[in-house]
Amino acid sequence: MTAIADTPFARLDSEGRLLKPILNADTHVAGRFGYRGEISYDGPETILKEVFSISESGKPAIGFLAGSIKEYETLPKLVETLGTALNGDGKYFIYIADLPRGNRFHIRFGDVNIFAISIDETTVYNELIDTFYVDKVKLKKFDTSAKLDALADVGLQYSSPSDYAEISYEDGLKRKNAA
Repeated sequence: MTAIADTPFARLDSEGRLLKPILNADTHVAGRFGYRGEISYDGPETILKEVFSISESGKPAIGFLAGSIKEYETLPKLVETLGTALNGDGKYFIYIADLPRGNRFHIRFGDVNIFAISIDETTVYNELIDTFYVDKVKLKKFDTSAKLDALADVGLQYSSPSDYAEISYEDGLKRKNAA
């Protein structure tokens, strides 16, 4: 059994940033710790919602993370707050409510790669299913841990950055404000 203290989530937990956990424990994959819930990153009102995330035993950072935020402008603060819990080997999908429909950016913050995607009136879960082409009917039969494992397994292997405009955060801000 993996204790949260042995994961990249430990600092976030000690800072009181892990909110409303649906899952905060080992998953069905040996050596994998999963977190589902919310993560606060810039005060109580600024939250990464609908979080799907995992860390693998022996790895220093979160391997897969997906969630939604309200405002594109808060993306740098999210990356800053998560800090060393993120690295260049992880896959990070942030769905953003105020990005104009259809926008999909690949943004680098140092060695951390963020896939920033517009989200309308749907859920992160449904967006991940669509992005990864996962069988929704099959997932319905799974418990919370198995659903997270299935999405993380595909997310960790995701290799379609060509589906995203590779831009700087600042260029993304200009595109957002021009729309």
